[in-house]
Amino acid sequence: MASAQAHRRGILLMLVAMGCYVLNDVFVKLAAQSLPPGQVLAVRGAFATFFVLALARGTRAGWRSALQPIVGVRCGLEITTALSSVVALSLAPLATVSTLMMTAPLMIAATAMALRWEPWHGGRLLATAAGFAGVLLVIQPSARSEVPAAGLACALLCAASLAARDLVTRRIPVTVPSAVIAVATTLAVCLAGLLLGLVERWAPLTRHELGMLAAAAGCAALGNYALIVACRGVDLSVVTPFRYSLILWALLLGYAIWGDVPRLEAAAGVVLIVAAGAFTIRAARRP
Repeated sequence: MASAQAHRRGILLMLVAMGCYVLNDVFVKLAAQSLPPGQVLAVRGAFATFFVLALARGTRAGWRSALQPIVGVRCGLEITTALSSVVALSLAPLATVSTLMMTAPLMIAATAMALRWEPWHGGRLLATAAGFAGVLLVIQPSARSEVPAAGLACALLCAASLAARDLVTRRIPVTVPSAVIAVATTLAVCLAGLLLGLVERWAPLTRHELGMLAAAAGCAALGNYALIVACRGVDLSVVTPFRYSLILWALLLGYAIWGDVPRLEAAAGVVLIVAAGAFTIRAARRP
């Protein structure tokens, strides 16, 4: 079991990471209205690579550890996560996408128990079921509106990739520096965007779009680094529920920028998901 100090550090870093991610999503959604997904990934990835290299400047050793297969698996999951999120954000409201992505902690809690990485707990299982019921409430009004099914599917795919990515992060040996993981995954996403460019028609970039993608890259790089550190040396079922702080910011920014107002069923679903996360935290702290 991780120490209380490690849990406090992980929770704080998770809150920082979620704040960075929601800002990244805002900038990506704005840019994705006029740019194809591969171009968004490549340009944002180029800026993000610069930022993570700056963060990793003090790392003197451990770069060869990036060649380990498990780091490669995390890079692949990072690509799936980034691509599915860009597509989802281009098709669906910010709050809807963010809420569906919040199934990731529920998937993590269930998977961690199924793999016996953490003890079975009936309360956590009930909370997970309640959280997924909340997801259904969020999807139903969205499916009846003009939100394409592809947008909802990509958001759920992103959630599954997020869960798998964080579980893999926990299995990476502590001898692999967090900065090395951040650099490897950022480069992988950038290269994936460049490869997608072979089948896309890229548009000329304006200063406004470059600025948005640079801002998104800074938020994503800092959020990714904070998330990596947050998930290491802790019990994931304690730390990951704090992802739910992202929902509130997504609702507020979605309304402020696009005027998005969730329907009653969706709002009830959000409450269920947040309540499930809060219960999971309490259950995880019980002996």
